Amino acid sequence: METKTTSSEKIHSLWRGFLLLILLLSRICFADILWSEDKQRLNVAINLLPACLGADLALADKLSVTGKLRILVLHDNQQHVALAVSAGLLALKTISDFPLEVEIVSTSDRKKPDLSPIAALFVATPGIKSEIFNNWVENKRTTVFSPFSGDVERGAVAGIYVTDRILPYINLTQAKKAGVVYKPFFLRIAKQYDE
Repeated sequence: METKTTSSEKIHSLWRGFLLLILLLSRICFADILWSEDKQRLNVAINLLPACLGADLALADKLSVTGKLRILVLHDNQQHVALAVSAGLLALKTISDFPLEVEIVSTSDRKKPDLSPIAALFVATPGIKSEIFNNWVENKRTTVFSPFSGDVERGAVAGIYVTDRILPYINLTQAKKAGVVYKPFFLRIAKQYDE
């Protein structure tokens, strides 16, 4: 019995090491592709996503058939960035005690992702068309989370608002279209945008 436990611990340790390596490499990848502000926004967003998803009163209804929260990482032909974001999200392990399942999709993908419940679409690169946000929000009823400046106003459900401090930023109209109902406490601390 101890051999199985030791073997299992070694596998988990290897995975943790692998994720750490990807996180370290992500800093190098971000450095070559993104502006400094966008890199900072991505790093903050990975840590803020759990609060945004955890504030969704119906989060438990958005679990996949395997009982996990599916998060799609969307990029626009910058897979290196998406891989780094994916590693950062996987390092979280859980959101509201639900394990995570993270997949990468590109705006140029012809293959459609499995549309069983998706907890969130995490936007990993700036400049993605607002029509894409609206399609995911209205047709697929998914929380589109983007850390990039102007994306919440252009149709993302949630993001970050930066002033002298960093706050969650919620587009109330889009949240309603996506079927997201936030906890009152979360709405009191979040910056709100209403079209």
